[in-house]
Amino acid sequence: MANKNIQNFAKEMLNENVFSCRVCKNLLAVPVMMVVNIGDVCHSCFQTKNEENDWNSLPNTTLDTILRKLLLPCKFQSEGCETEVLCDVLKQHENKCSYRLVDCLMPKEQCEWLGKSADLFKHFEEEHETHVLKEQCGEYSFEIDPRNFGTITKLLTYNNKTHVLKIKKSDDDNSLLQFLKGESNMVVEYTGKSNVFETKLQALSFDVAFDERNGQKIQLSTLKEVMQEDEVVKVVIKPEKYELKDVNYEITKHLECPVCKDIMRQPILLCCSGHSNCQSCRNNLSRCPTCRKAFPVQNIRNFSLEALTPFAEYECVYSQFGCTSTLLGSEIDEHEDGCTYQTYECPKNNCEFKGNFAACRNHFKVQHTCDLVKGTVYETSIFPIPFTYTRKLYFFEYGNIFELSFTHHQNSCSCFVRILTKYNKRDKYYFIVRLVSSDDAQCFITKSECCLDRNDNETSFMNNNLLPYEDSFQNKIKFYCEIKKTTVCINTNNE
Repeated sequence: MANKNIQNFAKEMLNENVFSCRVCKNLLAVPVMMVVNIGDVCHSCFQTKNEENDWNSLPNTTLDTILRKLLLPCKFQSEGCETEVLCDVLKQHENKCSYRLVDCLMPKEQCEWLGKSADLFKHFEEEHETHVLKEQCGEYSFEIDPRNFGTITKLLTYNNKTHVLKIKKSDDDNSLLQFLKGESNMVVEYTGKSNVFETKLQALSFDVAFDERNGQKIQLSTLKEVMQEDEVVKVVIKPEKYELKDVNYEITKHLECPVCKDIMRQPILLCCSGHSNCQSCRNNLSRCPTCRKAFPVQNIRNFSLEALTPFAEYECVYSQFGCTSTLLGSEIDEHEDGCTYQTYECPKNNCEFKGNFAACRNHFKVQHTCDLVKGTVYETSIFPIPFTYTRKLYFFEYGNIFELSFTHHQNSCSCFVRILTKYNKRDKYYFIVRLVSSDDAQCFITKSECCLDRNDNETSFMNNNLLPYEDSFQNKIKFYCEIKKTTVCINTNNE
């Protein structure tokens, strides 16, 4: 009898709009905030509007307690849903409610259908049959032309469950965004005649699957590398067979940043109430997104949570460019330093190209061939001149980009080599310079030095002019610069 009275009370309060948010007019969602001169505001409205309005507010914990004890109706009751659930799980139900109204999966200009979620896939299969993929040997496939690309929506079923794959161009037109709605993660392969780009897509729930922020990027430059001379790229979708271990899943649940949803790495920073955020999000916020309290003036690190990061599994930060590696936190930084999928800006001035190592190398072959050194050895002739000039050349070797800065003075020359890419610090790269008479009869000098890191200050080779010209060889001299890899940096004496 008591429960019946409570529910009658709840219905009466709902009819009187006592449990309605004063901003959005929808049912209050806990935690409820009491805002001065406004009234009770739901958690969602408070999060989105408080920062711009700087409301004077207090948590309404008493109302939270009441709401958590009531069975509340689904907001799609008018559409036919008769479900009543506790407040804490109401939002979860509404996000999956089969009576909620949804648009067709196709763009609005192609289909204006609006109907119940339960009827969506039936409508799609009947009206957009050409966009339903049929399984072949456990895989699904279709073709795209990245040079003439529109939004693609495909429907597929796996293990008696329906999935939706959506691919569209990003606003900057430099990449594609991938979205996957469903319950099982998928692997997507973009295949040309000789190259394959593979990426893993995480399946998301319907309410967030097509949110722009959840789109996984693929650089168009990467697809062009796959496509080469082909007009189209074959897209193959297949289930991901890899599953996280239970222990790792438990770790990653606690390491997920509440803002960007990425797995946090060191340093992990705390708010005054003890909520954790990754450093990147913390730097862009003035208040904790969980409790809305201001962050402390000095950063406070969560060392206990950081101690878990070596045992969590991380996707490579360059996964959107094609890397499929998943490594422990104790290994991921070293991998990313040498990952061949990392992207770079073209080192040439006034060139806006960006791409991974292979794409950047091909770009140089086409656009900057005069400044590209093929192989590991650069050769030129030098002789006394009445002026000074500097030239920069680029090697694409050992999976790295090297920049040779060569300066020819009036009666001498100097040079240094810089590594522009990240690389495993255990690897050592050095360059050897040789000056030889024009007829190869005599080697005047041979010296070597470790290549500079891209953040090192520029220094001339050996801190001295490489070669003062002597009266005995005023004719042309051959200059050689060779890049080598070793575990130890070698220095040779003058010959």
